[in-house]
Amino acid sequence: MALAKDTYRALEDVVGPENISDDPAILDSYAWRSGLVAKTDKFVPRFEAVTLPKDTLEVQAIVKLCNKCSLQFKASSTGWGPYCDPAGPGVIKLDLRRMNRIIEINEKNMYAVVEPYVIYAQLQAELMKRGLNTNITGAGSNCSALPLAAHSNLGHLSVSGSYGERNQLAMEWVTPDGEIARLGSLAALDEWFCGDGPGPSLRGVIRGNTMPLGGLGVYTKAAQKIYHWPGPSTFPIEGVSPYYRPDYIPPGFMIRYISFPSQEALREAVRRIGESEIAFILMGFNPAMMAANIATTNDEDYEYLKQYTNLVQGPGFLIIIAGNSPGDFTYKKQVLEKIMDECNGESLEPVEDPENAGGFLWRFIRVTGSIRETCRATGVFGGEVGGTDVFNLMSKFIEQGSKVKERFIKQDALLADGTDPFVQLIEHGHCGHGELLIRYFSTNPDSVQACFEIFMAANRTAVEGHYGVPHHVWSDAICDMYGPDTSNYTKWLRNLKKTFDPNTASEASHYITAEK
Repeated sequence: MALAKDTYRALEDVVGPENISDDPAILDSYAWRSGLVAKTDKFVPRFEAVTLPKDTLEVQAIVKLCNKCSLQFKASSTGWGPYCDPAGPGVIKLDLRRMNRIIEINEKNMYAVVEPYVIYAQLQAELMKRGLNTNITGAGSNCSALPLAAHSNLGHLSVSGSYGERNQLAMEWVTPDGEIARLGSLAALDEWFCGDGPGPSLRGVIRGNTMPLGGLGVYTKAAQKIYHWPGPSTFPIEGVSPYYRPDYIPPGFMIRYISFPSQEALREAVRRIGESEIAFILMGFNPAMMAANIATTNDEDYEYLKQYTNLVQGPGFLIIIAGNSPGDFTYKKQVLEKIMDECNGESLEPVEDPENAGGFLWRFIRVTGSIRETCRATGVFGGEVGGTDVFNLMSKFIEQGSKVKERFIKQDALLADGTDPFVQLIEHGHCGHGELLIRYFSTNPDSVQACFEIFMAANRTAVEGHYGVPHHVWSDAICDMYGPDTSNYTKWLRNLKKTFDPNTASEASHYITAEK
């Protein structure tokens, strides 16, 4: 549908003529379908117009116009993934790239306040200068540092730095009907230190197990907890990614990739590491992810994958230890060595090799390798089939999906990059997260179908095995699959959607609609 001229002019009055466009070439640039989605369609429906608001008041004005004109809107910041795509016509895009300020870094109370287009690389760099750090979403430091824009906000630092649901503090929200809500301490005291109260908290409405993914208004500012950083304020980095300076490891830091003879041995080692709280970062990467992290070509990728696969004895994880003092570092190192010895863990030598260790260390702390790990030229990432729960439960859940993946690898429908589950520890073992990385060939229909079948098999496994609700549960169809087995949460979610979005203005194809 073509946008009415008077509506276009009204939007233009809000953001200015230079910050709105309905040029087909511009609209098509937003309609390209991400390779992260296992579908053969190259484009999604066009937006009717793209707007670039500069602040909360402009966002509010656009939202109110959409309600008045029976249009829908969808906001995004860095847009890593398919969640900002519309499902049909009649949608206005809010591209929040002009809202890119770090509003506050409060060193005393250890929180940071950002707008949606601040990326984690920016925020972390500023924090490190102050002896602080942040949990960067695992999708990479190129993603939005707004904890509500980063899906579940699980990341490499989650073992010691938690994740979005826990780290989110006060926030500013433009509701789907155009009201500005200031939540937590921001409403009562004009301060950002707390996400709850006074009175009943809305944090459970804003974010539950999964973020609304653009389906419940626009988040314009948010605070998040930040953490102590025991490393240097700047790294003496030289070279170009992934070939950073290889021989620098800060005092008190150590990186290892440790493999085990079985999943049972790995789980026991992870349990002990969580119990002892020695890990700064712990990610259950497999050899394919380690190889992709450093490779720059297909040939390099295959060579590293072959080399690492031949050197490991079984499933493994990457761990980084960071000591707060020489004594603390010595203690943590000795505990890790004892756990490795008792659980028969073996270190992958190329990772601890001085020629590689510094580069690996920096890439995983800065989270610069995610795009390499998930979008390799030989295939692209097809789906996350895990969720947040205890580590052992997630490990067993993902292991079931691995069996389905193995069948398709044998049929040459998927890239043969191994079937080890990727499971990470959160909060030193209080939670866990699992993913099965599915690298498919986007031009091969059999490969796309295989990805879909693994995705659905994972859903069936989660429901039938009572593994909980994973983080990939978005859309009416998938929510309805889980609802009957999870206290019919869909009934309450739809009531919330209807209450806060009476005109269905906030496009909710990746959330839930109020139609049922």
